[in-house]
Amino acid sequence: MNKYLYILLLTCSLFGSKIMDDTLSQIKDFYPEAVNIEHKMYKLTKDDKKSQNLVKQKYFRKELNVWKIQLSDSTYRFAILDNVKGKSMPITFLTIFDDKNELKNAAVIKYREAYGGEVGRQSWLSQFNNYTDESNYKIGDGISGISGATISVYSMSKGIHKLSIIIDNIIEDFDES
Repeated sequence: MNKYLYILLLTCSLFGSKIMDDTLSQIKDFYPEAVNIEHKMYKLTKDDKKSQNLVKQKYFRKELNVWKIQLSDSTYRFAILDNVKGKSMPITFLTIFDDKNELKNAAVIKYREAYGGEVGRQSWLSQFNNYTDESNYKIGDGISGISGATISVYSMSKGIHKLSIIIDNIIEDFDES
C-alpha cells in the first residue's frame, strides 16, 4: 500500500511541476519583454469567497498561484492560475490582468476532457480581453458559446468572471508584501 501511495505522490508532484512550468512558459510567451516575474501563493479570504455566490461557482482550492509580471515599460500584469470543473475533470487555466483590473490575456494550461477543448483556442479566449468584473459574462450575449463545449464554456466564463471580481484584492496583497 505504501508503495502505491509513494508512486501517486511522485506522479502528482511531477504533473504539478509540469503545469507550473507550462504556466511560466505561457506567461513568457505573452510577455517576452518581462523584466521580472515574481510568484506567490495567494490565500483566498472570506471577502474573496463572496465572489463564489455572485458567479455561482466554487473555488477549487483555498489558495491560488499568482505572478506579478513587471514589463520593460515599468507597467505590471498579474497572472492567476486556477481550475474550474469541466464535465468531469478540472480545466486548469491562466488569466492575466493589468493594474486597472482589465483582463489582458487568458490561456488554458491543461484540458483533461475528451470533448470541449475548443475553449482553449485563443480565438475564443480573446473575447474576454479588456473584460472587468462589470463586463457581460452571459453566454450568448456577452460571450460566444461553442457547440459541443457547453459545460466548458460556462465553467470558463464563470471562472474568469470570479477572478475578475477578486483581482483588486490580489493586487493589493502583492503591493503589501
